[in-house]
Amino acid sequence: MKNKFLKLWFLALVILPFLYNQAEAAPASYGREYGLFVHEQNKDLGVPDAKGHQVLASFFEQIPPESDVANTEEGMTQREFLLEFEKLRLRTEEKKTILSDKLLYPKVWLKARRYNWLPDANMTFNSMREFLYRYSVSQKFGGIPYFEGLVLDESEITPDNYGSINQVASIIDDLEARISDLRRISEHTNAQKTLLKSMVSYSEAFAALEEGLRILNHPLNKIKNLPEDIRQKIIENDLNEILGQISYNYSHNNANRIHNLLTGVYQLSGQVFMPEEEINFEKELGRDGWWKYKYGWVIFGGTEAWQFGGGLCGAATMTFTPSWEAGLEIIRRFPHSVYYRSLYPTESLGLDATIYRGHKNLIMKNNTGSPILYYVENNPDNKEVTMYLIGNSPYKNIVIEGPNKPTWNTYKWIRRMERFDGTVLTDELVTKYGLVY
Repeated sequence: MKNKFLKLWFLALVILPFLYNQAEAAPASYGREYGLFVHEQNKDLGVPDAKGHQVLASFFEQIPPESDVANTEEGMTQREFLLEFEKLRLRTEEKKTILSDKLLYPKVWLKARRYNWLPDANMTFNSMREFLYRYSVSQKFGGIPYFEGLVLDESEITPDNYGSINQVASIIDDLEARISDLRRISEHTNAQKTLLKSMVSYSEAFAALEEGLRILNHPLNKIKNLPEDIRQKIIENDLNEILGQISYNYSHNNANRIHNLLTGVYQLSGQVFMPEEEINFEKELGRDGWWKYKYGWVIFGGTEAWQFGGGLCGAATMTFTPSWEAGLEIIRRFPHSVYYRSLYPTESLGLDATIYRGHKNLIMKNNTGSPILYYVENNPDNKEVTMYLIGNSPYKNIVIEGPNKPTWNTYKWIRRMERFDGTVLTDELVTKYGLVY
C-alpha cells in the first residue's frame, strides 16, 4: 500500500503542473526514490558512483543494477550516467542494443541534448534529479522535448528561448510524429484528446516561430550592408543560413602580414562552390596570379622567417575554422608547428590551417548538397575582418566540443553532426603543436 501511495504521489507531482497550466521548476523532492540520497549537506556534491546507479535503478521500476557495478565512492560522470540511463531504459522496454559504449554514448547524448533533458555537464544530485524529472515530463506528454516552463504558455515559444532554426525544426518534426501517432488511434481517451489538442497548438506556434526565425536569421537580414552582387548570389542560389563565421582582430600583425591576410581571404569572398565541388585554397589564392602578395614573417621549421606570403596562413585559418564547424568534408589540412595567439584567432586554437605553396595546402569539399558562398567583411577602423560561410545545412544539429587537451600542447575537437533522418556522424580533429604562445 505504501509503495502504491508513493507511486500515485509521484505521478500527481509530475501531472499537476500541467493540469493547472503553471510553469513550475522541478519540485524540491521526488519521494523515496530520490529522497534517500538527497541531503542538505551534500545535495550539490558529485554523485558517488554506486549511489548514482541506485538512483537510476530505482527510477526504472526497481530494476536491479548490473552485477558488475562497483560499490565505489568515485564520482559518476555524465557519460556514465547517460549510458546507465539508456541501458536501463532499454531493459524496461525489453530492447537490446548492439552498439558499443563508444557508439552508444554520442547517440544518447545528442538525444538528451535535443530533448532538453540535460541541465548541466556535471553530475550532481540536483542535476540528476532534474534530468529524470525532465525525462518523466517528456514521456508523460508523448515523448516530446521538455520545454522550459513546461511550455503551457505559448508566449514562451519565442526567439529568446528557441533561437536555432535547426532546434525548432527538430521540435516540429517530433511534434508532428507524435500527432500522427495519436491521430491513428481510433478512440481517444479524454487525456489523449487534451494531449492532441495541445500538441497541435504547440506545432502551429513552433511553425510560426520557424518562419519568423528564417526571416530574422536570413543572411540578407543578418549581415548588414551586403554588396549588391553578394545579395544577388544569395538569392539566385537560394542560400538561407549562415553556416559558420569567424572574426579576427589583426592589430598585432605588421603591414605586410595584414596585406596578405586580407588579400587572401578576399580571394574567397563572393566565390560560390557547388555541391561536391572542392575548395582548393592554394588554387583560389593564385587564381589571378601570385604577384599581389608580399614578403612577411612566417613560421618555418618552428621558427620565424621572412618569406613570401607571410600572413596567408591567417587567411587559411579563417577559411578552415568556420568550414569545419559547418560540417564540410576536410580532404587536406595542415596545422601550424607553433601557434601564436597574437597572430591567429583565439577560437582557432586546434582548428588552424597553414598554407605553403607547393607543399602544404588546404582542400575541402562542399558536402552540404547545396551551393555555399564565402563572404568577407573588413572593418579597418576596428582592424577586424569577418569571414561568413553561407548556404543550407544538411544537418538538423551540429554540436562542437573542444578544445580538450589530452596531452601537452595537443588539442582535440569533436564534431557531432545529426542529419534530418536521425543519422549521427562523429569525427574528431587532433592537433599537436611544438609550442603555443
